[in-house]
Amino acid sequence: MPSATSTLNGNKDEAKNFLQTFERELNAALPRDRAIEAEIRSIITDAKTDTSKRHLRLPEAVLLNHYVLPVLYKELQVQVRLSADDAKRALLNEYHRSTPDISQRSPIRAMRHPFRKVLGASPASVYKEWRSGAKGALTQSCPDFALQAPFPHSIVFEGKYYSSGSLAYAEKQLATNLYQAFFYRGLPRLDATKKHPEWNYDYACLLAFDASRDGTLKQAWRNLGQTMQESFWSGANIYVLIV
Repeated sequence: MPSATSTLNGNKDEAKNFLQTFERELNAALPRDRAIEAEIRSIITDAKTDTSKRHLRLPEAVLLNHYVLPVLYKELQVQVRLSADDAKRALLNEYHRSTPDISQRSPIRAMRHPFRKVLGASPASVYKEWRSGAKGALTQSCPDFALQAPFPHSIVFEGKYYSSGSLAYAEKQLATNLYQAFFYRGLPRLDATKKHPEWNYDYACLLAFDASRDGTLKQAWRNLGQTMQESFWSGANIYVLIV
């Protein structure tokens, strides 16, 4: 009989294999070179005058809802052999109301809490906000999208569209984005409610698209080196996917 540790490692290997295959399929599906930028601009222009396309009015929203999530929805059926309906239940999307063909629910967390995912706030300003008692002092976290049962793994995703910037700027953005993915991963479990799914994620994935001319976000990731790159998955259960 396998030990709890070996079972956990097996599940983790399976989750990584799923994400690696999804990454390959996503790379194959995305328009080549810089064609995607023109496509995204065209989609945004069209969506501005179409209320049914409100989920396609920002570059990041187009990236996720038009390109990424349809591929992920397909992979749930191809890799895990979920039915179309089960795949819709497994894929939680912030814009689920606008994408009912691939998702049925939002990943928004049921309970508010006093922490934010942004970096850089001073301890004094954080305490001042807590002390104010204002409604905005409590956060109701809502990641971009997530995977849950009937998918066999629980994965929360932080999606980013990186448009431009120097290598130094890309380094800051990469660190910020990875902390945000870790933040979602670290929030404690909550039971499902009538309006909200369970919050209980074993893994997180930073999915970022590098649209910069010089590929500075990809370069910032490469500059970390293999040992550091691997530690995000091995030590923190965070898969980094930069396309």
